[in-house]
This record gives sequence, C-alpha cells and structure tokens, in this order.
Amino acid sequence: MDYEKFLLFGDSITEFAFNTRPIEDGKDQYALGAALVNEYTRKMDILQRGFKGYTSRWALKILPEILKHESNIVMATIFLGANDACSAGPQSVPLPEFIDNIRQMVSLMKSYHIRPIIIGPGLVDREKWEKEKSEEIALGYFRTNENFAIYSDALAKLANEEKVPFVALNKAFQQEGGDAWQQLLTDGLHFSGKGYKIFHDELLKVIETFYPQYHPKNMQYKLKDWRDVLDDGSNIMS
Repeated sequence: MDYEKFLLFGDSITEFAFNTRPIEDGKDQYALGAALVNEYTRKMDILQRGFKGYTSRWALKILPEILKHESNIVMATIFLGANDACSAGPQSVPLPEFIDNIRQMVSLMKSYHIRPIIIGPGLVDREKWEKEKSEEIALGYFRTNENFAIYSDALAKLANEEKVPFVALNKAFQQEGGDAWQQLLTDGLHFSGKGYKIFHDELLKVIETFYPQYHPKNMQYKLKDWRDVLDDGSNIMS
C-alpha cells in the first residue's frame, strides 16, 4: 500500500524528535515523532529527516536528494535556524542567505506539490548552553534569544509572502513556559519533552488551519475496521 507522507525536515531538533530520553539517565519524556506516528497511524507515514548541526546552507544540498528518492510526500516541515543564527563560526549563516535558502526550499517543495510548514527557532538558555560550550564561546560563537527572534521574524515574513503556515516557537515557548521556560530545554538549546509537546500542539494548530485535510482528525483510516472484515478477508481491499 502506498501511504501519503509527512516529511519532518530540519536539524538536530528534528533528528531528536523520537528520543524519549533526551536527558541521559533521565525518565522517559514526550517525543514529538512518536506522537505524530501515533496520531497518523493508518493515515499517513511520518518521514523523519533531521541532521544534527546542519544549517540551511547544507540542508539546501540535501533536500533535492530527499525529494528525488521519496515518493508521495504531501506535507513537510522546514525547521532550521538554531545553527544559522549563531553569531560566528562554521554554522553561522547570514540572515539574507538564510532566508534565501529557506525560500528555495519552499519553492522546491511547491514544485513537488508538497505543502510546506516553516518553523522558527525556539529559545536558548545561554547560561546552561554556554557552560558546556566554553571552547565555542571563547571563539565568539554565541546563540542569543535576540538573534533567534530576528531570524524567526524574518521567517514569519517569508511565510506570509509565500502564503504558507509559520510556527513561531520562540513566542509559544515564552507564552506557555512563562517564568519556567528553561524547563522546555534539556541542555539550553535542544527541547525537553515539554518543549516538544508545545511544538506538537502549535504544529497541529497550523495544520488544522492551513491544511485541514491533513489534520489527523480529518483523515480516514487505511482499510476497514476489523469488525467489518469478512472471515476470509476477501473484502479487505474493496
């Protein structure tokens, strides 16, 4: 059977989307990828393509290959920026280039009749993140919420121009996390289960608004309910 596919495309936060133990030796936590697979079971396949440490510059090289070799992708997230927005270093991508890269990805997806969803970067707890990144900090490689907001706002503008949905995770984290927003992160940058739950909820909201036919509650199960299957199974595919 050929299932329609929902592509999750991005950096480490996408790569870790199925990780139920984002904190080593910690308790099981909510996992975005597993939640989506559960909600879309017998409706649509979830195709995860996340690449830790990658930027929009590098991801732009990968996306054409993914789309060339995968069939029936109907909807996709583009979630990049947490690396691009770094102040300096090999992962830093200037804002104009970053936006142009994302624009090219959106255009490519549209050429394949894929419905894109752009995701903006979340928040960064500098104190926690920089404690483990002393070598990078010494070289001037900083991530700040101020720069994340600049990149997120530029993505929101792009999404509006391209008439595609946008998820402003930094604002959602601030609103839902309140004074305890740091709990939405594990190491100061990557998401905890609580962070992924907010991501999930915001994602489903925009799907319901922009692409309601692909919201799980509006999709039909593949094949009949078992109660309607004849003993010999002869009507399963009818």
